[in-house]
Amino acid sequence: MTQKQGLISGTGQGTSPGTDVFRIVFEKIQTGILVIDPASHTIIDANPIAEFLTGRSRDELIGSTCHEFVCPAKCGQCPITDFHQDIHSLERAIINAKGERMPILKTVAKATINNKEYLIESFIDIIDRKKSEERKVALIAYLDESVQRVNKPLELMQQSMQQMADGVKSGDFNAEEIRMQLQLHANNLAQISQNLAELSRKAAAEHKEDIPQEYRDFIIGKGKNP
Repeated sequence: MTQKQGLISGTGQGTSPGTDVFRIVFEKIQTGILVIDPASHTIIDANPIAEFLTGRSRDELIGSTCHEFVCPAKCGQCPITDFHQDIHSLERAIINAKGERMPILKTVAKATINNKEYLIESFIDIIDRKKSEERKVALIAYLDESVQRVNKPLELMQQSMQQMADGVKSGDFNAEEIRMQLQLHANNLAQISQNLAELSRKAAAEHKEDIPQEYRDFIIGKGKNP
């Protein structure tokens, strides 16, 4: 089967030293690159990383329209040619061969090649960074829940114990009242312990990737002692 010749990738060796270097950089750079005709939105060329990230071969990409193929934008709604937006290191999405939207960091620049203007779309995969951000949000949510379950009872205990201390000092509390207050605090501590036990069970049962293992170990009590 004859492979499609791209604008850059199909350039034969020996045309000129500059062209050869440009082609080598295009092929070896660890950034996905698509060369697009701005008039027809046809993909003119794609480098190996673009193939890898989209899950499509160069033959599949070249000659295809980028709308709804690798770009979520619909025809007539291109942010570059229709809305004249500048795209420089912005979070966008690309559609892979499975139809999944993958988060990318995208830059689009205009370049003139052989006296014709093209769009050079470069992008890098940021799915790991997005997962890291989701893990951070999940961790903050878990920590917030932990603090809320512990903080309020402790605040009430602190206020009550201060009142009891003031009462003992002034002679307003008798032994029975002190016993009742201490019993109340014991009950509150039991509730705090129960809340932490619930969090422990929840953390132990949670195996999603967005809940850090370190936090599960901490709340369960498996963390290393200092």
